[in-house]
Amino acid sequence: METRKTKNGNRYREMIRINGRVLKSPSFTRKTDAKEWKRRKESEKSKALAFGDEESLLNQSLKFKDYASIYINTYVKVQLAERTYSTYQGQLKTHLNPTFGEKELGKIKKEQILMFIASLKSKGHNGKGINVIIMLLKAILNHAVNNNYLLKNPLKGIRPQKEDLKTDSYWTKSEIDQFLNSNRSSTHYPIYFTALHTGMRLGELCGLKWDRVNFDLNLITITRSRNKIGLMDSTKTNMRRILPMVGQLRKLLLSLRQMGLSEFVFTLPDSSVIDYGHVYRKFMSDCKKAQIENKICFHDLRHTFATQFMMNGGNIFELQKILGHSKVEMTMRYAHFSPEHLQAASKYMSMGVDANFEQNEPYLNPDFQGAKVHLFLKKSGSA
Repeated sequence: METRKTKNGNRYREMIRINGRVLKSPSFTRKTDAKEWKRRKESEKSKALAFGDEESLLNQSLKFKDYASIYINTYVKVQLAERTYSTYQGQLKTHLNPTFGEKELGKIKKEQILMFIASLKSKGHNGKGINVIIMLLKAILNHAVNNNYLLKNPLKGIRPQKEDLKTDSYWTKSEIDQFLNSNRSSTHYPIYFTALHTGMRLGELCGLKWDRVNFDLNLITITRSRNKIGLMDSTKTNMRRILPMVGQLRKLLLSLRQMGLSEFVFTLPDSSVIDYGHVYRKFMSDCKKAQIENKICFHDLRHTFATQFMMNGGNIFELQKILGHSKVEMTMRYAHFSPEHLQAASKYMSMGVDANFEQNEPYLNPDFQGAKVHLFLKKSGSA
């Protein structure tokens, strides 16, 4: 055992040898803590030898924040989308590094992760949001295991959080009219109108250029997307799709084309490009101006389009192509808005009971209802 004298007392360090190399412990103020570290490491060494994975013990002392940086910059940045890279960086900075950043990979325990999840819950994070954060943590630790920086992932056995079953928010036709009529003078009116009549995503709207608008065929071709990072020659699903233009939308876009000086379709009055990051804030401001009680976010305009499309008698497979869903299962959540869908289902709901309901039925008689209540109270001993 190594002993080092300091002005605050003695400090103690232990060591073990792995493949001819020395792995030293942190400095402890008590000998018993240093001995416990060595005992634990010797135990881990024995397990690693049994699985032929002794090398990983040398890497477990690497701090989480350092390995997370390796994962983000050598795997995510190279193989995944820029938006994913940016999102992961934000999650690391906001949630994971403040909690696990200074911890060694081998010292992150299951109990600490459970406490972290409990902390997120106490701060108001819902199940879906927590699962997204934990998914990144799991990916980093799995990567560490696969590259011999960790023996096993401490997340093993921790179940995903239950997510709330929420229905998609959308506006009725009267709410759509109320919003559009109240915001005819808004700088973002054209982008709202187009979103409601095409179901395009915000990034696709911000990235739309005039070379993808065909007024002769009344078609819009979606091949680009623009977000906070910049313009990309791809969409969320990496699929090119073609959308038809209704007459009103064609007139609106023609008027923009005649007075526009930018290569982008949607701009501000000074011809500057609409800022992707400011659209959500502007939309909430315009919703408040319209005094609509049913509060929705900008992406819900896409849900509104899909809902109204099905209510108007649209086909679910046509809607899938328009929305750009890679799987029809994603589009099926709108199927129940189809009048034909509901009517077709109703014929299977009858139980075949021969019942002829009249006004003088016993259960409609107030005295009959009172008698049932009295009988219940008598049986329960409350009468």
